[in-house]
Amino acid sequence: MAAGALSSIKMPKVIAKPDDGLLAMLGHSLQTVGMRFAFLICFAVLAAAAPEVQANPDSVPLLCGGSDVDLAGRSSGASPIFGTYQCSEEGVTITLHLIADGRFEQRLVADEPMFERNDGGMGDDASLTGQWRIENGRLHLFAKPTREPQIRLVETNRDAAVALRVEIHTRDGQSPRDIYIGEGDETNPRSALADGVLLVPAQEGVTPGRYWIVRTGDNRRLVSFDITSGGNNVWRFVYEPSELEPFDQRAMVTDDAIVVSLGIAGAVLRRVPDMP
Repeated sequence: MAAGALSSIKMPKVIAKPDDGLLAMLGHSLQTVGMRFAFLICFAVLAAAAPEVQANPDSVPLLCGGSDVDLAGRSSGASPIFGTYQCSEEGVTITLHLIADGRFEQRLVADEPMFERNDGGMGDDASLTGQWRIENGRLHLFAKPTREPQIRLVETNRDAAVALRVEIHTRDGQSPRDIYIGEGDETNPRSALADGVLLVPAQEGVTPGRYWIVRTGDNRRLVSFDITSGGNNVWRFVYEPSELEPFDQRAMVTDDAIVVSLGIAGAVLRRVPDMP
């Protein structure tokens, strides 16, 4: 899976938010394959700016938790935070390298293929890079693109055979992974795309009103379209994404560990001695 990318899910109708389907899959899968599947799913939604892990260790499942980690504590700030942190458990190793110049590198390695690659195949590793900063005592892992995304309407019409059809592809025909469609001013409920298409069958219907096409990583509204009774219900757009997908992941810092939030789960990454 592309770093920081949210995978498309086939959803015929609007959902609560883009990652609800993933988290539902996670909850079901944890019953059968344990914590390792949490990392597959949670790494996929890392760009969705998940909230930080709760201080109470009983509130979320924590990989590499252990009784020796003071989750209620905070870093004293006496020593520099940059360095290498790692967690290895349940067949998955996650390594976070905080570089002194403000960059970070994060890598997940599994003992079997479990990460989707850009070509649709499966691999045994995934990575994420960006910048880090400390703000209000919290660690932020983030990336901000420099090139503005562009989206252009190329066709709109009415098709009585569907309730709604929205197609979004890049100029070379690729399906964007960082887009959802939100309803109303709150852009909620939200719908994920399947292969660049949101399709609602005629028998299900849609609610009239304004809909927004939104970039997942920073919830940036790109363009809107209006659904009216008897009006157009088919839209086709060409999308040119930024050079990278934005994200902002918060983490908690203790004196010797970093607790990262991964969807509804988390991991305690411990400092690796003598590694820069």
